[in-house]
Amino acid sequence: MATNTVSVQLLERIANVGKEGEIIEVSHAYARNFLIAKKLARIATPELIKREADKKKKAQDSKSHLIEARHEIGEKLHGMTITFELPGSKEKIFGGLGEHEIILEIKKIYGVALEKKHILLPEGHKLKAVGITDIKINLGSDVNVKMHVEIKSK
Repeated sequence: MATNTVSVQLLERIANVGKEGEIIEVSHAYARNFLIAKKLARIATPELIKREADKKKKAQDSKSHLIEARHEIGEKLHGMTITFELPGSKEKIFGGLGEHEIILEIKKIYGVALEKKHILLPEGHKLKAVGITDIKINLGSDVNVKMHVEIKSK
């Protein structure tokens, strides 16, 4: 008994069937009577299947390059110390040192552009104590780096 299936590309997300853009195998009757009739899918031609496979491969390559770049940045920043000289007393500085200032200093010294969401300060607020404090830099689920921030008062 021969199977009567056809490949279709979904044009919308359909619960329990698939996501938009996905190419799936369905019965010929389901494709003709429901999916194509309601403009929820189109027949997947060999050219369309090849184009989607190429697009998927390109996205995978891009993702792997992004992961490699994150690891390179992590290796560059791991264990490094950045120093700030700010006005204050012997134990505390005035105002505090936040993520923005740390991001600017990292960009200036190491040439790495970070965002505020990447910097994790201890207890989640600005640094105010004079001395060396460890901060974490989270570049993604797979790259977490520890850096040192040295604060001196002038």
